[in-house]
Formats: sequence, structure tokens, C-alpha cells
Amino acid sequence: MKRFLCAAAISISAALNLFAFESPYFNGYTGFLSGIQNEYDSESFDPAFTGETFFAGQIDFGGKLFLRGEFYAKANDIFKYDSLNGDTPNSYLRVEELSATYTVNSAHASHYISLYYGNFEPVGSDLFLQRQFGIKPIRSSFTESFRGLAGASYYPLYAQGIGYTFHPEGNFAAGINLYKNKAAEDENQDDVLNLDLRIASLAGISTIDFSAGLALPSEVNSEDNDALVYIKELQLHGGLNFLIGNRNTTSLLIQGGVNKYILRKDNSDSDSDSDKIEMKDIWAFVEPRAQGKYISIDTSGFIFPAEAAEDMIFLRNIIRRYPGTENVLGMNLNIHTDRLYAGATRLSVGAHTTFAVSRIDPDGDDKQENSLCISPYAGIEILGGTLNASVSVNLLDLKSDPEKSYSATIGFKTKF
Repeated sequence: MKRFLCAAAISISAALNLFAFESPYFNGYTGFLSGIQNEYDSESFDPAFTGETFFAGQIDFGGKLFLRGEFYAKANDIFKYDSLNGDTPNSYLRVEELSATYTVNSAHASHYISLYYGNFEPVGSDLFLQRQFGIKPIRSSFTESFRGLAGASYYPLYAQGIGYTFHPEGNFAAGINLYKNKAAEDENQDDVLNLDLRIASLAGISTIDFSAGLALPSEVNSEDNDALVYIKELQLHGGLNFLIGNRNTTSLLIQGGVNKYILRKDNSDSDSDSDKIEMKDIWAFVEPRAQGKYISIDTSGFIFPAEAAEDMIFLRNIIRRYPGTENVLGMNLNIHTDRLYAGATRLSVGAHTTFAVSRIDPDGDDKQENSLCISPYAGIEILGGTLNASVSVNLLDLKSDPEKSYSATIGFKTKF
């Protein structure tokens, strides 16, 4: 009877808590991007008009319960007719995130319990920092993306799982996530359990976000009848966001990580990738930012997997130009200012100068292609959001393939 009364009391208390939520508050973020570039497999001028858009919304029940949803759509050519039976779809719509986060407040800390599906606070993204500390994004304008709130994903993630975050008083938070990743490179491992640890902090002038995780592929052990399953290997991954200074002063941004590092007990398999890190599984970005009174200069060095670079406005055309690219490395110089005004409207203008080397390895021949791009851009605050436009020219293509050297984009983002 005592157990029954205790269980009943807990159930009634939980029900009362549900009805105790304050009136919901809704906010969201949306954006669209349209681009034009020549079809790279065409021998003549054949422009393709690309398009992508995202919508992210959050319902906040008085800080106790957060319901979030994000959707992303993309079209490779807006005006292209594509049969429903085509081998390569021209467009797609995807759920980027569906999540529910419940908050429990104790005397000196907040506890967040999350159930989620999709690209939830991925490794390498600063989304965890934004949600825990309420700061603005720290990522570079060079990696600008319309993929959604998380931006370009360095670590492929499309998960279903559960997470717990501990946020004590002060600028520190730690989280743990248990999930299955459907974006795993090996289709046979999309049901493998992953366990990630995340630690973030605002320490003085530094912003730190560190993630480390492992996947535990298991299978039935046919050699040992006493074991139901055994762990054949460990797959490690991790990432770091580290900012010294802030986005409004001279600062240094460091990002880096490894998407897969395999550890096996037995390395006799000649095809094994054990104890070896492949270049396509590494990403790194270092950007010193010099803030002047009127002009700012950002210099950066980078190496990105092709899947991540294709989501970035200023690198995507390099990836599309050379099919089969596994990764891209290079340097970028960004000279810009946001001290211009048209009346009371603020303008931002700048130009990226990018040298990139694309590593192409579709047949194991390790081919490389060079690109040198100049990409002027501008932004204006209008209609409660920001309208951005850019033009990119690959100088190394101007003589040999002039019609393939140009691309342009126009996009708009707004909060509501």
C-alpha cells in the first residue's frame, strides 16, 4: 500500500507540473538562399538556379519545457524538370531537428533532459554554446551556411537519442548523449550506440566547447558460445570550438576535430582502417581576427571534408567544380567592414580571397586541383532581417573555362 501511495503521489505531482507550465512563447528563425552557377558537366553556357531554405521554431513553456523543430529544403536546379523516376533527385525536404527538452531546477544548478531526432547540437557546431549561455554565434563568416541553425556540419549527424546537460551557477555546462547515428558512413552501423561527452565554458575572455565520443559496434560472437555479443572495435570522434576574445574585438578562433578513429585489438586485416586517421575524417579551422576602427581583417587556414564544405557559401562551388573531392584545404583572407550606413540602415561589405586545394580520389589516384577565388559580398539590414549577396570568381578558370568561373548568391535570414 505504501508503494502504491508513493507511486500515486509521484504521478499526481508530475501531472500537476504539466499543468503548471506558463503560457507558451514561440520564436523562430528562417532563411532562404538562391544561387546561380554554370553546370560544370556542360560544354556550353548552361546556368543552374539553386535554392535552399530552412525554418526553425521553438515553443518555450516558461523555461520548463522547450519543444523545437527545424526543417530544411534544397533544390539543385529550381527550373529543372525532373522525372519522378530519375536516379538523382533534384530536390528534397528533410527534418533537421525534432526535440523536447525538460528543465529541472535545483538549488544551485539547472538540469536539462532531452529527447531528440535529427541534427541535434552536432559536434563542431556552436549551437550548444548558444543555447546554454545565450551568446551569439562565434563561427566565422567564411563558413557561412544556410543549412540551418547549426550551420555546416563537420561531423555527420542524424541521430535519435537522449541527452542530459548539467548547468550549475556560473558559466559552465556539461552534457552526455546516448544515440544512434543514421548518418554513419557505414550503412551497417546506423544502429550502433554512440556515447558523447560535452563540456563548455565561458572562462574570462575565452569561449570553450569540447566534445568527445565513441561508437561501440557489436555483433554476435560465433566463436565464444558463452558471450551474447562482443565489441569488435572502438570508433572515436571529437571536436573543439575555442575562441579567445569575442566577435567584436581582435580575437582568435580555433576549431578542429576527428570524425572517426578506429581502434581494434586485431590489426591483421589488410583492409583495416584501424589506428589510422584518414584525411577525409579530419577538419580544422584557425582564424586570427584583427579588428580595426573602420576595417577588419580575418586570415584563416582550413581543412574540411567535402560534405561540410559543400554547405558553405564560399566553398561549395569549388566542391561542385571537381566531382569526387574528398576534402579541401587552403587559406582565406577576409577584408570587411560594417561601419557603413545608408541613412539609418547599416551596411556590411567585404571580400574573401581564397586559395584552395581539392583532393580528388575517386579511383585511388589522389589527384589534386587548385582554385583561387575572389568573392566580394554585401549585407543590409532590412525588413527585420539581413539581406546578403555575393559574387565569386575563380581566377584559375577565367582563361580555360570562363563560363564556369562565375557564381552568385542572394539570401535572407530573419528572426521572429
